[in-house]
Amino acid sequence: MPLPALLEDVRIRLLDALFPQRKALRELRARWGRPGDKDNRRANEYFDLTRDMPGTACIDDKTWADLEFPEIFASMDSTVSPVGSQVLFRQMREYVADADPQARKYAVYAVLCSNAAAREALQKALLSLQDERHDRIAEFIFGALPAPLRHPGLLRSWALASLVVLAAAFAWSWLFWVWLAMLLVNVVVLVRIGTTGRTLRDVQTLEACLHLVKAADDLAALHERHSWLPQLAGLRDERNNRTRLSRASGWLIAWLSFEKLFPISIVAMFLDLACLAKLVLHVRAMQRFASLRSGLAASFALVGEIDAAVAVASWLAGHPHHCPPVFTGCAVLDIADGCHPLLADGVANSVRLDGRSALVTGSNMAGKTTFIKMLGVNALLAQTLGFCMASRAAIPHSRVLASIQAAHSVASGRSHYFSEVETIRSFLAQQARGGCTLFVIDELFSGTNTVERVAIARAVLEALGRHALVL
Repeated sequence: MPLPALLEDVRIRLLDALFPQRKALRELRARWGRPGDKDNRRANEYFDLTRDMPGTACIDDKTWADLEFPEIFASMDSTVSPVGSQVLFRQMREYVADADPQARKYAVYAVLCSNAAAREALQKALLSLQDERHDRIAEFIFGALPAPLRHPGLLRSWALASLVVLAAAFAWSWLFWVWLAMLLVNVVVLVRIGTTGRTLRDVQTLEACLHLVKAADDLAALHERHSWLPQLAGLRDERNNRTRLSRASGWLIAWLSFEKLFPISIVAMFLDLACLAKLVLHVRAMQRFASLRSGLAASFALVGEIDAAVAVASWLAGHPHHCPPVFTGCAVLDIADGCHPLLADGVANSVRLDGRSALVTGSNMAGKTTFIKMLGVNALLAQTLGFCMASRAAIPHSRVLASIQAAHSVASGRSHYFSEVETIRSFLAQQARGGCTLFVIDELFSGTNTVERVAIARAVLEALGRHALVL
C-alpha cells in the first residue's frame, strides 16, 4: 500500500477509535437506500405478544406467508435496533383503519428521504440500542412477568444479618466463625439463584430497558428541532413514566457499573459474597419493574416507530416508484403501473376493478401468480405502511385473504385438497360477515380432478364474487 494511502487509513482508524459514532454514522450512510441485511430471529416477538389486543386487526399467517411478506419484511428491515425491527414487523402485520395516519406516515417518509441531517440525528440516538440483547425488551414489557423469587423478605433479612455479623466480628472475633458459616450459605444461595441463567438474563434485559429509556430521552430532546415527527412529542410526554422506572432500577445498574471498575470490582465481589448485595438489589429492582413496566410500553412503541420509519424511508429511496394510496369506501381496486416490491426490474401492470372480480388466465410462466400477488401486496402495503408500488393507487379499505399454496401433511392426515377446502371455507365465512374483502386465489382446488375442480371452483367464485373482489 502506498505511504499516503497507509497514512490515511491509519488516520481514519484512529479517529474511529476516538469517536465511535463517527464510524457508525459512516456505516449508516453506506446502508441508506439499500435492502436490509439483518438476521433478527426475534423480529416477530412484539407482534406475537400483542396481536390479540382488543381492536387489533392483523394479516393472518397464511396470507402473510403466501404473499411472501417475510421476504418483503427482510428487504425493508434496515433498522438500527432490534426494537425497530420488532415494531416494523408489527406495523406490516396490522391493518390501519383510518386514512389520516397513513397519509402522515407517507409525509414523514418524504421528509426523512430529503432531510439527511434529521434522519441521521434520529439514528445516532438509536445507536445505543444496536446490540442484539435488546431484542428481549418486548418480552420483558409485554410478556408474562418473570416468576418472583420465593420469600424475598427472608432473603433481605438474611443479607442484613450477614452484614451485621460481619461488622460485629471486628469487635468479637469469635463471631468470625459464625459469619464464615453464613458465608458458606451465601455461596450456596448464589450458586442456586444468583448465577442461574434466568437471573443473569433478567439483569441484562433490565439494563437493556434502561438503554431504551436513555434512547427515548435523547430522541425526546430532538422534538423542538423536528416537530414534524409526532413520535418525538409522544416521547416527550412519556418522560415521567420513564423517569420512575429509571429510578426504580438505578441502584442495580449503578452496582453493575461499579463491578466493571477495578479495584471497586473487588469490593463489589466481596459484598456479593458477604451479604448477597447484588442479588438483593436485583430482587428489589424486578419487583419495582413489575409494577412500572406498563409505563414503558408507549416509549417502546414510539422509539420503534421512529426506527421503522427511517428504515421504510431508506427502502423507498431505493425504490422510487411509489405513491400514497387513496382509500375507497366501495369495491374498487384501481392500480396504475403497479409493481411487485421483490422484482427489481419487473414489468409494471395496471388494472381497474369496479364492483367486479378478475379471472386471470394464460400460459405457464406468463406471470399470472406474480400479477395477483402484486395486487394483493400493494393492497396490504397501503393499509399497513401507507404506500403503494405504483404511480396511482385506489385501494378498498378491507382485509386481504390469500390462498396461493396449500399444505400437505402426512402426520396430520391433511391432504392438499383438504387444506384448500379449509381455507376456502374460512373465506366464505369471512365474506358472509360482510364488508369489502379482497381475495387472492391461485389454482383453485388444484388438488382434485378436473371435472370436480371446475364445478366447485365456479360455485365458490360466484359465491365470493357477489360481495367481494376476487383475483
